[in-house]
Amino acid sequence: MQSSANHNAAFRDAFLIPQGEVHQYRLPMPDIDGSGRFVLCEDMAIADGSVVAGPPEFSWQHYNEKTFVELNFVMSGQLYQTHEGLISRQLFTQGYANLLFNPQSWEKNELADNKGFRNLGVHIKPERMIALLDSYAPELHHLTDRIAKGTPFVVHSPTAYFTPRLQHTLDHLWESPLPQGLKRLHFETQILQLFGLQCEALLAAHKPAGADALRTADRERLHHARQYLLEHLAYPPSLAELSRVCGLNEFKLKKGFRLLFGQSVFAFVSNERLAVAREQILQGEHNISEIAYGLGYTHPQHFHRAFKKKFGITPMGLLK
Repeated sequence: MQSSANHNAAFRDAFLIPQGEVHQYRLPMPDIDGSGRFVLCEDMAIADGSVVAGPPEFSWQHYNEKTFVELNFVMSGQLYQTHEGLISRQLFTQGYANLLFNPQSWEKNELADNKGFRNLGVHIKPERMIALLDSYAPELHHLTDRIAKGTPFVVHSPTAYFTPRLQHTLDHLWESPLPQGLKRLHFETQILQLFGLQCEALLAAHKPAGADALRTADRERLHHARQYLLEHLAYPPSLAELSRVCGLNEFKLKKGFRLLFGQSVFAFVSNERLAVAREQILQGEHNISEIAYGLGYTHPQHFHRAFKKKFGITPMGLLK
């Protein structure tokens, strides 16, 4: 049995509700008893859907018209999911979680049995997710690159990801204060908490080899070097200068930086410059040449080539 109900219209309508206001709805499908809650916080949203009864193998599909990076958590039960070109009918059971990006694609869901399920998804717009990863988890820069290029991916969280701390956050997510402004603050905080826990799990599972060998004092010096680079992106120091600033010799600086942050000092500066440039272009306060010169590029052509290589689109194309 399959339903082809038009979820796209209902999903679009959900984005018309006021920021921070919880929208409750019934699933518009025959032969199935399901409901959900949705809340929007500017460029982030939470969708919590439950099915309490329905015939086994009942399925429905929809087109993901809006582009988001998703954090998915199976709260109870089990279901099969298929994501066009990415996941082929995989069984998701209670305790499963992933980080998923599959823009402009079809998604199909199937009931695995007649016991129902509950799935909670956090949806974050690509621009916001790139900024979050760049700011707080630069070690996951490979994901940032894929998002910027529109390349689909799914990262399955470790099986031990559902820790008591995560479960507590999910259990109390909908317990928001009454004033509308505080509701919005509450849900934004919960989204960032879930984002942080997801990154923590992914970093633990994909820690660069040898990172544990770094001494605590060297880690602190390397974080200081990273912060110094962020503060001097337009005119970054040489390795010799950065070595003096952070108190590590050049060999330890180069090796430790790559171990801890998953990229070289040069690559880090280049990626951060382009991430800042992208944000400034979208803000529209300066023209592209001003942004290029302001970030230390000697020729706008160099900036255009680097931008196109990283994001798969020209600076001007970003504005179209």
